[in-house]
Amino acid sequence: MRQHIPFIDPPEATDQGATERPHLLNSVKSREKTMKIIYEDLPVIHDSGEILEDSTDWRTFKLKADSVSYALQSAAYNKMGTSFLKRSESISSCGSTLAFAVSSTGEKRLYQAFFCKDRMCPACQKRRSLVVFHQVKDVCLSLQSEYKSTRYLLLTLTVPNVSADDLPNEIKKMNKAWASLSRKVEFKKSIWGWFKALEITHNKKTNTYHPHFHVLLAVPAKYFKGQNYITQSRWLELWQMAMKNDYITQVDVRRVKPNPKRSGSTIEAAAAEVGKYATKPSDYIKKVSDDLYLADPKVVAELAEILKFKRLIAFGGRMKEHYKKLSLSDVDSENIDLINVSGESDQVDAVILQMYKWNIGLKQYIS
Repeated sequence: MRQHIPFIDPPEATDQGATERPHLLNSVKSREKTMKIIYEDLPVIHDSGEILEDSTDWRTFKLKADSVSYALQSAAYNKMGTSFLKRSESISSCGSTLAFAVSSTGEKRLYQAFFCKDRMCPACQKRRSLVVFHQVKDVCLSLQSEYKSTRYLLLTLTVPNVSADDLPNEIKKMNKAWASLSRKVEFKKSIWGWFKALEITHNKKTNTYHPHFHVLLAVPAKYFKGQNYITQSRWLELWQMAMKNDYITQVDVRRVKPNPKRSGSTIEAAAAEVGKYATKPSDYIKKVSDDLYLADPKVVAELAEILKFKRLIAFGGRMKEHYKKLSLSDVDSENIDLINVSGESDQVDAVILQMYKWNIGLKQYIS
């Protein structure tokens, strides 16, 4: 159905099996006035019966989000956390309605949506990772414009697995250790700047967690010619000393190079490498079928509580200077924009606005 009407909240869903929560798009009605002027008189398409087809694979992220919502609900009923019911409802509502500005060529640009921004929401994790990708790329480009010889390393710092009870303290120790390591004269002589992301994986067999850092390091080109070069064995020694733990047996360090399977520069390769780890969904979600994902309630509950209010990413050195210079948003903030993830104008040469609503019965986004 096509109507030439102002862009407003869609009517409640009446499709078989579908239920909608009266929330969406209200939280984003304060979008830039210029965008409203551009789009407000465009025809809005809804109730056309068209299934959403988009490279983002919104359907999969919605199904995964529902699995986490159910897991938190289960955890709440099992008295594993009093706040989980509210978070479950918020994640369940996340992304229930998506509105796209569509160009004459069919290009879609997300225009309006409700995102819960919960740390455990797979859809929001994905959107945050896209923000991180663009921020790291922009910071690297800005740094490169000032220091032409900048090159990049990817450093992975690990610790032995720990229990859920010990995980919060282990994360604190890791952050303290990194702060100590990055202040060392040896580090500062070699490293111009850095970006750090925390990833946590779960070992189902031992029921333990493996926290580790993925760090993007900016170095001068002469670093690879031996000037203040830090070997892998030396990185291990430095990390062992910082953590005060000789049981740490390995670190990984490698030079970032363009991916031959993808187009793009070294900078894009560097941004993509660390962007995929930032706020990465862990292995607690299992695919049962194309229509069903299941999340482990115990693991979801433990991580939901442990990661609450934790900072998962950080910039340092010259990369932090350029991050501030660019006035980039705080990805860990609840106010982060998860619609315009590139940080650029979300304007497209749109001819229509198309609304899609999540149909619970069909498990599809339907216009």
